[in-house]
Amino acid sequence: MNKRIDVMVDIETLGKASDATIFQIAAIAFDIETGEHLAKFNQIANIEEETYLRVDGSTLKWWLNTNKELLTELLNKGKGTPEELLENFHKWLTFISDDTKNIHLWGNGILFDNKMIQQQLDDAYLGYPIYYKNDRDVRTLVDLAGKKLGITEKELKDKYNDDTLTHHDAFDDVKYQINLVVGCYNLLINN
Repeated sequence: MNKRIDVMVDIETLGKASDATIFQIAAIAFDIETGEHLAKFNQIANIEEETYLRVDGSTLKWWLNTNKELLTELLNKGKGTPEELLENFHKWLTFISDDTKNIHLWGNGILFDNKMIQQQLDDAYLGYPIYYKNDRDVRTLVDLAGKKLGITEKELKDKYNDDTLTHHDAFDDVKYQINLVVGCYNLLINN
């Protein structure tokens, strides 16, 4: 029998709708008790190879006002189409476990990252390889741990902040979110 595998995922997109162009997917399979990284995925699509970009103005404006240098850097690193990015992520997920029912996919808000990945994999006829009970939400765990400690979400997140990581680079966001989840998980499980 295969062991449970926790996977943290983060995506960078050009919009908020479920069909928005995803240009980066990063994920790390990790041990939820220790934070050990077990397998990594980090790919960026070349949006020039996309014939129909799905962009919304508010997201584009957000990127330009938040970190246009990072957006430029990420977009210039892209290889392959956004569809190939999704296919490669699907292959990686099915590769890391013989039984995808063992994979628990963590997103920082399952109605964004997880849901968008699910919708686009389904639209590409690849199927969402995550068992319906195994989507996990970083925000819920953080909320519970904050309540247990009697501190705000911001105070809790600040405890795990790492200034060496670049915010909004999906791969660095995954690393931060793993540290946050492991800390909160251990806080809630251990006294």
